[in-house]
Amino acid sequence: MPEVVCDPGPGKESCVPESHAEWELPAEPTAVGTIRNGVREFARERGGTDALLIDLALAVTEAVTNSVVHAFIDREPGTVRTRIQAAPNELVVVVTDDGRGMQPRADSPGLGLGLPTIASLTTAMDMHAPPGGGTVVTMTFDAPGVKGPPRRAAREAELLDEVGRIVEGTWPGEGLERLVDLLVPELADACALDVLDAAGDPQRFAGRIDGPDGAAQSAWLVSLKPRTDNPRSAARQAMDDGGLHVVELTREHIARITNSAEDADNMAATGMHWWIVVPLAADGRRLGLLHFGLRPGRGEPPAPLLNFLRAVGDRASRALVTTQLISDLRRTRHRFESILEAMAEAVTVQDASGRMVYANTTAARLVGCTTVDELLSTPAAVLAGRFDMFHADGRVVEFADLPALRLLAGHDAPPLLTRSVHRASGRELWLLTKATLLDDGGELLAVNIIEDVTSSR
Repeated sequence: MPEVVCDPGPGKESCVPESHAEWELPAEPTAVGTIRNGVREFARERGGTDALLIDLALAVTEAVTNSVVHAFIDREPGTVRTRIQAAPNELVVVVTDDGRGMQPRADSPGLGLGLPTIASLTTAMDMHAPPGGGTVVTMTFDAPGVKGPPRRAAREAELLDEVGRIVEGTWPGEGLERLVDLLVPELADACALDVLDAAGDPQRFAGRIDGPDGAAQSAWLVSLKPRTDNPRSAARQAMDDGGLHVVELTREHIARITNSAEDADNMAATGMHWWIVVPLAADGRRLGLLHFGLRPGRGEPPAPLLNFLRAVGDRASRALVTTQLISDLRRTRHRFESILEAMAEAVTVQDASGRMVYANTTAARLVGCTTVDELLSTPAAVLAGRFDMFHADGRVVEFADLPALRLLAGHDAPPLLTRSVHRASGRELWLLTKATLLDDGGELLAVNIIEDVTSSR
């Protein structure tokens, strides 16, 4: 159960319990009991009846067991996430996994009650496959006496959490269409996402328009080049002042913000009457723009909706800046590894346990491996055992004397010149090995540079 810190504050006798709790665990059998006990305790602390606790525990046990048993057949176990939300006289539990979706399995070790029984224990039950795969089971329980924020507030909290999960770990063109699918039509009739390029210009990466012609109109929205050269466009103003902007899409305004008469006609054909632009920015970095379109039937956007759209933009921004940093690190690492791959010297990296975590192709060839993957999957002691190694004066080199292992053990490690004889082939090499320690965020790594100096002997 997540720890809840409770401070009643001056003049208050007791705390109001948190309105929600969440567990994210490996999809293994132990997760079932942990989640079952957690949701039952959550409901009990909020005044749930004994009958509710029994129904809740039974339904949640079956839903989580289904994820553990069915979702990861013929693949490594992923994760199962469970969220419980308290609302007035109601509890909502959502069980989500990132597996293949629930499919029949004859040897199921679950309770065998099945989804129909789950449905009989709840006042409402929904199961669907979200964009990107997996399964989501939503269960609503009648819970007289349980207190919590109104469902609208609960749903908004769920949406914000889902916005963060969708954006974090993706990158433009690799899943962000799931964000607009989440927000349309629940919050708006249209949604588009722009990400700023290196020059600071917005590039469109996702878009969706709801309605009978939604597929064609969505494709047009994705292809639409955002126009920011007109100072009266909401996009330009949002980029300049960092604030949310709302405009009424009259024909005159549509003409100002589109690049051609054809685009103006296409925009008018969507039926959008209000257009809202939310800037995306975090940690002082401008990241992009999030657009929302509303048809006349929704009315002029009220202040609560605008405030929530700001919150959506803030959550997306914080997730996106994390994703950009990860992408920058990956790009830097790829560039660094490309440099190492081009080196004539063999380069390997070992972690604190001595396990090889990186090697270039030269290193693989040097020890007689066909591929780098083969080298990395072979223990370092086994690799060293393929050679008889001697100091220049003829003394045997012990495995623990290798420079990287000496450094990891806390000893000095001067460059080491060895005569290495491959046991299988008899091939003789003179190798000069240098090693240095690298602190990778608190984790010590030993970097080896091994130069073949046979030709100079």
